Amino acid sequence: MSTLEDEQALKNLMARYVDAVHRRDADAWAATWDENGSWNLMGSTVTGKSNILLLWQQMMAGFEFALMLPSSCLLTVNSNTASGHWYLQEFTRDKQGNATSIVSRYVDTYSRCDGQWLYLSRHYTFLYHGAPDLSGAYTAPE
Repeated sequence: MSTLEDEQALKNLMARYVDAVHRRDADAWAATWDENGSWNLMGSTVTGKSNILLLWQQMMAGFEFALMLPSSCLLTVNSNTASGHWYLQEFTRDKQGNATSIVSRYVDTYSRCDGQWLYLSRHYTFLYHGAPDLSGAYTAPE
C-alpha cells in the first residue's frame, strides 16, 4: 500500500468504529481492535480485545444514544505501524434523559494485521464535557 492508501484505510477504520457505536454493534466495534490492544479511557487502561469490549458494553449500557462525529485527524504511517490523533464532537443522552455535549480527542497507535489496519492503542480524553450549550470549561489538548 502507498501512504495515501494507508491513510485512507486508517480513516475507514475510524468510520467503521464510529458506525458500530451508532448502531451499537459490539461485533463490528470489536473488529476494529488488535487482539492485544489497549484502551485508555480518561486515565484508566484496559488491555486485550475481550476486556476492551466488556468495558465498551458497560459504557454503552448507560446511554439511550451516543452520536460521535469525527473531524480532523493527523496520521503518520511507518510500514506496518502507524500513529495519529482524532478530534470528535459527541452528543449523548443517558437513560435518565440527561443530554451531554462532548469534544474529545483520541491519540492512537495502529498495527497492520493480515493487511488490515487495527487499533493497537487508543487514549481517549475529554476536551469539553458538559451542557449542550457549551457553557462549561474547555481543556486545550496537549
